[in-house]
Amino acid sequence: MEKYRKETKRIYEINAESYECKTKHYLKDYLIGDAKLFADNLSGGNILDIGCGPGRDMIFFDGMGLNVYGIDISNSMCRLSRSKGLRVVLGDLENLPFREGHFNGVWAYTSLLHMPKDNFSIALDNIAGILGDNGIFYIGMKEGNFEGWKEGKTIKGEKRFYSLYKDGEMRNLLSRNFKILHFKGVDLGEDKYLNYLCRKN
Repeated sequence: MEKYRKETKRIYEINAESYECKTKHYLKDYLIGDAKLFADNLSGGNILDIGCGPGRDMIFFDGMGLNVYGIDISNSMCRLSRSKGLRVVLGDLENLPFREGHFNGVWAYTSLLHMPKDNFSIALDNIAGILGDNGIFYIGMKEGNFEGWKEGKTIKGEKRFYSLYKDGEMRNLLSRNFKILHFKGVDLGEDKYLNYLCRKN
């Protein structure tokens, strides 16, 4: 396993509870409208949360009556999700263990930003592959022009691997597999997020 994956896994293993505490209100505060829009555009109820963490977003979608699965690289994150009665697979986000066309929607909020830019298009191909016809994809990434190791705000004292993108760069990458239906930027001062609701081409 490459260093960036090992470090991502290690850091989330030992910081799962503190990460959950620091981010537990994020969906409600910043993404609730987009989460509803994602659900409203689905053609069926099977969805996957990639990098589901402690299950924050899964709980919301489960409460809407959707058939929600999650995948995360961290055992600790999977344990926290399962403690809430959620269905989670321990797995690598770059090698999704799901059959082609299985999901109506994929939600990936700030999980794919931990992979190198050279791997990003392949990851998008894999996501498009597990989506069925008219599949919906929601992705959130941090804005910037950077690739490498840096300390984030939610986990202090630990450097994680990040790939940050400009809006035009993201739109170009997404256009290969998806049509963008909706965009929302979230400005938290030091960190700015680029969020896209897409439909599979």
